[in-house]
Amino acid sequence: MPRDCQFVPPYATFIVFNAAALCSAAALLGGDAAEERVKRLVDDVCLASPLTRRLNRELDMLEDLLALRHVGDFDRIEAERFAMIDPSSPVVEEICLLLDGLRDARNETTQFAA
Repeated sequence: MPRDCQFVPPYATFIVFNAAALCSAAALLGGDAAEERVKRLVDDVCLASPLTRRLNRELDMLEDLLALRHVGDFDRIEAERFAMIDPSSPVVEEICLLLDGLRDARNETTQFAA
């Protein structure tokens, strides 16, 4: 069966459409290294059509960052960066919306693959 070259997975659409916001959130929560990693992810999503294991790991990293999974580990930069965020800042809601959108897009992608 021929491959559909026009199909763009939902996760890719989400990443590309929200690239600037994801990079800003990554910089806020994980510093320069996290921002650069998300920029590479955006580039990779634009170039790769199948969901590779490496690409999936990078999406996991982004989801972990947005979900604040490592803020309790004081040996990681995420703990320090998280402590500097004002809980009433509008950026908190945007990060939550980005996380929800990423999870929805990944779930939708999984449904297409099944």
